[in-house]
Amino acid sequence: MDEKGSLGLFLSRDKAAAVWVSSGADASVQGVLNVLPRGEGEPATLALQAARAAVQRGLAFDEVFLAVDCGYYTRHNLHSEFDDYAQVESTIKYDAEEAAAADAMNLATAFEITGKDPAGSKVTVYAADRQLLTDILMDVQEGGLDPTAIEPDAVCLGRALSHKMRMAERTNTLFAVLSSASCYLFRPQPGYAPAVRTFLVGQGQNVAAVLAREILLLGASEAPQSALTSLVLVGRTETVDTAILHQRTGLEVTAETPEKDLALAADADGVLCHELLAAYGAALAGRTREPKADFRRDFMPFQGRRKALEGSLRKIGIALTVLLAAAAVFFQIKAFQMKSYARQLTAKTARQYAAVMEGKSPPPGARPTTKLNTVYSQIQKEQEGFGLGDETLVPSKLMFFFEALNQMPSAVDIRVQQITINERSMKVKGDAGNRAGTMVLLSEIKKHPRISLASERVAPNPDGRDAFEITLEPKKAEAKP
Repeated sequence: MDEKGSLGLFLSRDKAAAVWVSSGADASVQGVLNVLPRGEGEPATLALQAARAAVQRGLAFDEVFLAVDCGYYTRHNLHSEFDDYAQVESTIKYDAEEAAAADAMNLATAFEITGKDPAGSKVTVYAADRQLLTDILMDVQEGGLDPTAIEPDAVCLGRALSHKMRMAERTNTLFAVLSSASCYLFRPQPGYAPAVRTFLVGQGQNVAAVLAREILLLGASEAPQSALTSLVLVGRTETVDTAILHQRTGLEVTAETPEKDLALAADADGVLCHELLAAYGAALAGRTREPKADFRRDFMPFQGRRKALEGSLRKIGIALTVLLAAAAVFFQIKAFQMKSYARQLTAKTARQYAAVMEGKSPPPGARPTTKLNTVYSQIQKEQEGFGLGDETLVPSKLMFFFEALNQMPSAVDIRVQQITINERSMKVKGDAGNRAGTMVLLSEIKKHPRISLASERVAPNPDGRDAFEITLEPKKAEAKP
């Protein structure tokens, strides 16, 4: 997904400015908007007017960041006994309560750590009226914007100077941003946020004299090894006599115009330098991963990312549900098809089984192939002449006996009177015309390959015939090599 950049909105008591910044590495300005109050008869607040004007401008952006003018907050240099950010965050509000002489419940606070020492951390705390910022946030949201963070303009100015003028690398230089009513002093601190001093400049006041006094006070509080060597003026530099300022402070004084390095000059839209830099620095907040001096985090944390994540997870969940439901339906249909196919195969097997088994149904609880294999083996053995193990069958025993009878000469008179068959043997009772006929019968039985003579009893009858009673058993066939 293509990134659309960010929107920085600067809000003061009497005007507002908006800056659209691209998502590229250069963070170029895509648009600038100057918003002035519409008059006393306008019911909408300036924050609401600015938000609506930014939305109506129609430029694309992903996130919104709001910078509030120094008239909305107070700044305090405090010391915390902790050096861990989380510990400082959990306690600094009560430290600010004493400095601001206000109830902590009525304050919205933000802070930056500007340095550390053996006893803790140096902290710049910004305190604002909680209800005032809540009203501003509600107005901006009503206008169609939901800012990710609300920061002091001093913090945003420092971020803009660091991006455009490499302020963090120039540790012996003091930066002064001049507006029509105030002045912001920034002293870079290696590895930490810059130290900030803000003060008002009255109409007609000698800006150089006020600035020299503040610089000397700042220099007196600095360590000797980190003495300042130069001063950079930004903004309304025409109101300062640089020669007098150099004479009183001993610093090398220069004026720079970082706003002209931006894609659109502030004067083109009636936006002053510090307003442009503050809005631009606010728009850059999304690029930094360090903790921000965010008022909103204290009283109404931004929920946009969480809502977007919840919405994305909800959509993903719905998509996965639909996908799983479709997969379940697909495999259920496949299962129904396989069951139908199995029923068709079962019915076909039953028909084919009945066709070869003289109308019999497959045995319940057993595989038809098992029964068919058994019958097939029996048929093969019968075709081979009753192989090993078939001698116990009644037809086999009778057939073997009749085969022996058929081998006798036709002149021999044999009468069979009774045949008794059990699992192991077969008894035959009868008589012959004479003893010679009986002996011929016994000889043929002994010569038969499948039966053997187990016992014999021969006796003459009163009528002159020779009676016999013999017992036959299957002969064990020799195993084939």
